[in-house]
Amino acid sequence: MAGKSKIKSQSVVRKWPKSEIIRRISDEEKKAFYHQLKVARIEANFTQAQVGKMINRSRSQISKIESGKCRLYMDEFLKFMKIYRKSPFFFYSVFTTNEIIKSPRRARVKSAKQF
Repeated sequence: MAGKSKIKSQSVVRKWPKSEIIRRISDEEKKAFYHQLKVARIEANFTQAQVGKMINRSRSQISKIESGKCRLYMDEFLKFMKIYRKSPFFFYSVFTTNEIIKSPRRARVKSAKQF
């Protein structure tokens, strides 16, 4: 009986070749991904405060998400995609290209107080 369960469990486990192992995401790729979040917000003409109200977060939390200091959960990411009207590829393209997208200048957005 013990022999059968051992054989059964071995057939379920697959050994992945080294070439198929998923690599770690580099810091540059993470920065580029979060930069894309900010770019999408700016292109959609929203402030951090406006987006925060839409997803029940503070402006500070949106700022932390955009800078990579706060974890971005999948459900929130889906909300960002819907609000900004961007496809997943817009954000994930930074992982499929050899060059990381770099901003020539820091984009500035008016604060919510100026509206």
